[in-house]
Amino acid sequence: MVVNPSAELLDDFVRVAHRIVWCTLVTVDRRGRPRSRVVHPYWEREGDQVTGWVFSRPTPLKLAHLANHPYVSCSYWDPAHEIAVAECDAEWAPSDKDRVRALFANAEPPLGYDAGMLGPEDSYSVLKLTPWRLSTAKHSWQKEA
Repeated sequence: MVVNPSAELLDDFVRVAHRIVWCTLVTVDRRGRPRSRVVHPYWEREGDQVTGWVFSRPTPLKLAHLANHPYVSCSYWDPAHEIAVAECDAEWAPSDKDRVRALFANAEPPLGYDAGMLGPEDSYSVLKLTPWRLSTAKHSWQKEA
């Protein structure tokens, strides 16, 4: 039984995600239909876990999607066919905004940026992504049910 993802998978996933930077994030509406958008996550590696952080506007549509189905799929791809996919539990985490702002501010561009460019601080929040499945071209893992 594999409880946590391997170090090789975590290293590979974060390397690919942070190199590609932008991913397609998919939510599901109340009728079960997918809705995709492009986002810019930061994946924080802590021991044998990784957590994704995304600045996002809590629009009525996103709020409703995540209230009904608190899961997202994040997919990275580049023309060389390097891939990384994270299937995640998703939750709003506004209390982490200052810490996440520092993560982005201290990362090298293009991953890093100043969150101040997103507009007034009260116009956006933080979405926390906790993977239950990760995969790259070389590795995969799924949390035990």
